[in-house]
Amino acid sequence: MKTRLIIGLLNIASASMLFADDIVLEMDASVSSQQIRLGEPTVIWRYSASITHGPASTLSLIPNSFLGPIISVNTGDSVHIHQQNNLMGETTTHFHGMDIPEISDGHPKDAFDPGESYDYEFIVRNRAGTYWYHPHPDMMTGMQVYMGLKSFFIVSDPQEQALDLPRGEFDLPLCLHDADFTAENQLVYSGANMMGHFGSTQLVNGQPNYNYSAATKVYRLRLLNGSQSRILKLAFDDGTPIIVIGVDGGLLEAPEKVPYLLMGPGERYELWADFSGKSVGEVITLKSLSYDEFAAGIGQGGERDMMTFTIDRDEEETLTLPTSLVPMGEVYDVADIQGEKYWPITFENGMFLLNGEMWDMSDMTGTVKNERAIADELELITMTNHEGNIKFAHPMHLHGRQFQIHSRSMVDSDSEDAYNTVKDGIVDSGWHDTFMLMPNETVQFLVRWSRHPGIFMWHCHNLPHEDMGMMRNFELSEAQCPGDLNYDGFVDVADLLFIIGNWETPFGDITGDDLTNVADILRMIGDWGQCN
Repeated sequence: MKTRLIIGLLNIASASMLFADDIVLEMDASVSSQQIRLGEPTVIWRYSASITHGPASTLSLIPNSFLGPIISVNTGDSVHIHQQNNLMGETTTHFHGMDIPEISDGHPKDAFDPGESYDYEFIVRNRAGTYWYHPHPDMMTGMQVYMGLKSFFIVSDPQEQALDLPRGEFDLPLCLHDADFTAENQLVYSGANMMGHFGSTQLVNGQPNYNYSAATKVYRLRLLNGSQSRILKLAFDDGTPIIVIGVDGGLLEAPEKVPYLLMGPGERYELWADFSGKSVGEVITLKSLSYDEFAAGIGQGGERDMMTFTIDRDEEETLTLPTSLVPMGEVYDVADIQGEKYWPITFENGMFLLNGEMWDMSDMTGTVKNERAIADELELITMTNHEGNIKFAHPMHLHGRQFQIHSRSMVDSDSEDAYNTVKDGIVDSGWHDTFMLMPNETVQFLVRWSRHPGIFMWHCHNLPHEDMGMMRNFELSEAQCPGDLNYDGFVDVADLLFIIGNWETPFGDITGDDLTNVADILRMIGDWGQCN
């Protein structure tokens, strides 16, 4: 396991720095308008951005969309985003799924007022994957995301680029979300509430009745569930296979075929969609299939059409589905854990509670003992959703960390029939930062906490629930043995070689500056020997 970790990170890190860039963006969030439906334009909120320094390919616009620009970077890039707040209330931006310092994570405590600006600075430590960015102000996250403040943050690295995957126009980011409109085409939002928000109009990349003109080719569909509350059960109406090649934290080790894909708010999945055998003129519908309402909660489970693909041209395809994709890197073993935590979801006094506690914005040091950990340590977290007389499914998200799902179990046999209508679409392989926790279910996951110390968050990504206070902080203290880069309990020659192999990248950093240099060697010499 340790060898796989070292080899995997060396391959990503050393090659990534050949392509590393210093990227500087100017970004603002402001009120705007968009022609979404026939008739009056719709007032929306929009991210806009421009490049001060870096490759022109860093920013790309989604055609005819009010969503923000797609930000594309490489592992190892240095990113500086200067954001201006031109809204009417405070805001902040969270880079969902990214392992970045506390000060750039977009925590509600770092929200800034209208007319003010904020600087986000970080080095991209993540492996290639489909991440995203959105606001995170206290009690206003749902509203701001709903109004349009969201888009993709896509990371590439050499291992991913070496694969024969669809590229260019055949690499297609799709944000699936829904909305309600007045007769005058203005957005209507129900706000923070226990039931959630389910829009009657399906949007894809901000557009209703979304149709994509496709060729007889293979597509890499990067799906983001950008809905407030809706849990999707995705399938193609013509039987085109659902082949998953990537999850929240990047590509899987091998493709996985599922009969349908269950996808909660905040989750991302990448599909290998093969239209090469289709005929010109065919129309393929991506649907969310019906499932038992009790599998997720009131308001969930109805069938709906998401979008269509119209095959309008015949083009030769040479790509074939790879049998293997990208190694995981470190595969966590429960035998190696250094701690355990139990985080229950309960329903008490009309509120969903995490870990028995409510969110308290007035006390940003308000963590309890089992919400504190040591940076870089491996822990097993058990989350349950079987206490209280009302149970909904909850998409649970950890800030600043990718983790590995260890196990799922249903604790109530009466829930199994409903659960059986969704369980075959749950993909637990790979790296995740958001996962579905169903009613009466227990999920265990293994997480090696970030090397970045500070205050981070874990919360429900059903945004009306989040804005009701279904959030908690967790606090990471400084790593106790940062020089043990291969986690064998010793700081020795193996770790020194790892530092040398990752020179001037973030991956051999032990001093906390996200750069591997002489300071890290000096720190390592001082910590030489067995970890204490």
